[in-house]
Amino acid sequence: MVNVRCVKFRIMKVASLVSCLVLLAFSRATAEPVQAKHAQVELLSLQGDARPGAELLVGVHFVLEKGWHIYWTNPGDSGQPPSFQWQLPPGFIAGSIEWPRPERMQSSSQLADYGYHDDVLLMVPVRASQAIDINGLPVLKYSVEAKWLICREVCLPDHVHLSSEWGVGTGRKVSPQTSALFANAQKLLPKPLPANWKAVAMSRPENFVLLLENARATGQPQFFPLDPGQVENASPQTVESTPRGPKITLKKSDILLKPISVLRGVVVFGQGDAYQVEAPVIAGERIK
Repeated sequence: MVNVRCVKFRIMKVASLVSCLVLLAFSRATAEPVQAKHAQVELLSLQGDARPGAELLVGVHFVLEKGWHIYWTNPGDSGQPPSFQWQLPPGFIAGSIEWPRPERMQSSSQLADYGYHDDVLLMVPVRASQAIDINGLPVLKYSVEAKWLICREVCLPDHVHLSSEWGVGTGRKVSPQTSALFANAQKLLPKPLPANWKAVAMSRPENFVLLLENARATGQPQFFPLDPGQVENASPQTVESTPRGPKITLKKSDILLKPISVLRGVVVFGQGDAYQVEAPVIAGERIK
């Protein structure tokens, strides 16, 4: 004779297990961190759910062992910036990496690099498709193949495949820690120049003089060039305060063989704000 009470208990137990598995599957908005060479790497999203046509923000979070670093989009005199290759749902489009303001890393008087110590979140905007096909499950899987160079006294190439998923109509939320991480990373992104500021550069035989007209910010400015081969990375930058705004003198690179029309980069004021700079280069004129 079948014990009805026992059968009911087993059914309830199986149903509970299935519910738990479903809950676990639907609650995973981030992948587990992966241990790489001298770093932990994690794929994160600011949004738990994907909506048709919405802009999502994802990021690869690097937590680096003490003394190790990775590189900015212009690595300087050595190194290589991280690169991401995305595998996204149909119709989803990934943008470019949004680079936080870099740090200057100078190991000698001849060499200087630009990059990141400790930890950095490299964010990428993703545009969701206008028509999302969930194939019967309220989740969308996505992944990234990340490659980078990590350096201390030596440099080591590394790569990892990271996967995660968004919910669709699940009401999934990300953790407060993840939200705070994205908020802090967004504060480090270089901003456009304020409307009343103006950047212009004068080309001299040995250097560029960059004037940030009307710039009013706390801390001494430092220029990080976006285009390699224009500025001598390791040379000291001379900053002069003028009534019109700060002037930054930059030594030209020895490999710069022809004139440039625009000096592009990021100016960081002390440990504070960073600004995008696209300064037209004036040849044969004096900035007063």
